[in-house]
Amino acid sequence: MEQACCGGKRLAFDDATYDDGVLAVRTPDGAGWRPKATRPAWRLAEIGVAGGLAALLLVFFWLDLRPDIATAHQQPFFWLKMAYTAALATAGFDGLARLIRRGPPAPTAIVVAVIALLVFAVGGVTEAMQLEPAKLARLFSPASVGACFFNIVALALPTLLLALTVLRGVETERPILAGFAAGVFAGGLAASVYGLHCPHSTFVFVGLWYLGGVLLCGLAGAVLNRLAST
Repeated sequence: MEQACCGGKRLAFDDATYDDGVLAVRTPDGAGWRPKATRPAWRLAEIGVAGGLAALLLVFFWLDLRPDIATAHQQPFFWLKMAYTAALATAGFDGLARLIRRGPPAPTAIVVAVIALLVFAVGGVTEAMQLEPAKLARLFSPASVGACFFNIVALALPTLLLALTVLRGVETERPILAGFAAGVFAGGLAASVYGLHCPHSTFVFVGLWYLGGVLLCGLAGAVLNRLAST
C-alpha cells in the first residue's frame, strides 16, 4: 500500500487524500470522498486575506479612494456600513466552513447577519420616509445601482475563485449551497473594501444595493460550483 506523510501522520493513498488543506477519506461504500479532520476555517481565512488584499489593490489602482477618505472614518456610518457587509461575509465564511467539514449548524454568524439586515431594513424604511422624493429617486438610479453591482462583483472575483478552488478539492453534499456561501463570503468581503471607494452613506442605498451585490456574488458562486461539480 502506497503511503505519504502529511502533517506528521501517514496516510494511505487508496484510503485517503489530502488536497488544498483538507483531508478527505473514502465514503463507506467506497464510491466517493468525504472531508474529515479538516481545517477549512484556516484555509478560508488565508483566502480572505489574499482576496481582501487583491480587492484593496483594485480599489487603490482602479477605482480610487473616495474623495473624503481622510475624514470618512470620523463618520459613524462609515463603520456601520463596514460592519453590515462584514456581518454578511462572516455568515458566508461560517456557512462555507461548516459545509466543507459537514459539522453541525452554528447559527451565531447567521444571527449576527440577520440583525445587521434588520438594522438596515428599519433604518432604510425610516430614512426613505424622511427623504425628499428627488433625493430618494437618485438612490435608485440605474447607473449608480449598476456601478455598485459591477464593482462589488469585480472586487469579489479573486476571493470567489480561490474559494471555489478549495471546493474542487472536496466533495460536498450541497454544492449549490456551498457555492452560494462562497459567493456571499467573497461578496461581503468585497463590499467591505468597496466602502473605501463608494461615498454613499444612506441606509437605503447600502442596505439594498450592497446586499444586492453580495447576493449576485452568491448566485455566481452557486452556478460556478454547480457546473464544476458536474
